[in-house]
Amino acid sequence: MSFDLKPPAIRVLGVLLEKSLSQPAYYPMTLSAITNACNQKTNREPVTAYTESEVGDALAALRRHQFASQAEPERNSRAIRFRHEIEARFDWNAAQRAIMAELMLRGPQTVGELRGRASRMTHLASTDYARELLEELARANPPLVVELPREPGRSARRFAHLLGGEVSVSSDALAPPTGEVREAAAVVSGSGSADRIQYLEQEVANLKASLAMMRHTLREAGIHLNDA
Repeated sequence: MSFDLKPPAIRVLGVLLEKSLSQPAYYPMTLSAITNACNQKTNREPVTAYTESEVGDALAALRRHQFASQAEPERNSRAIRFRHEIEARFDWNAAQRAIMAELMLRGPQTVGELRGRASRMTHLASTDYARELLEELARANPPLVVELPREPGRSARRFAHLLGGEVSVSSDALAPPTGEVREAAAVVSGSGSADRIQYLEQEVANLKASLAMMRHTLREAGIHLNDA
């Protein structure tokens, strides 16, 4: 079994998780409140401009997956409110809900980023604890999180959720960092023609080998490489 939630549904689910932890007084949420929270400018990547109709469709998709439901009406209120059903669906604790909410709201992140950002919703004792939670989510059946290959120029690897299906990694992420390009250019410009050709041929061979190894690693991790 795998999940194939669309981006609006993922954003809505992230919002419901976030607000249930960070602003419980305003939870469950109305359609209007969810739409505003989806489109807020802070703690979101990318920033969106969903309509209430799109958010309504996303809620319908979440309800089909039993990820969300309509809440019991409040006394003397005619407003329809919605809530997530993640605790019943997956039995995630507050820390896991916070980490998954961050991944849904801001995309792939490092352990350190997740720990710092999720702490606004619940306390995370340490980076090691955050990593343990991510590893538990990665071992779930089906897996809910995947650790992405380390990108050039980054010292830490990032994690991504799998609620939208397998993660597609752009080949742009495999390009050498700018500093390495500049260094290569400096070497080439200071060499004779024969040396430059030999150097460039060796660099091309090295890059092809690195790319082949990266493709193999991605396939084993179940990640598709998008060459576009």
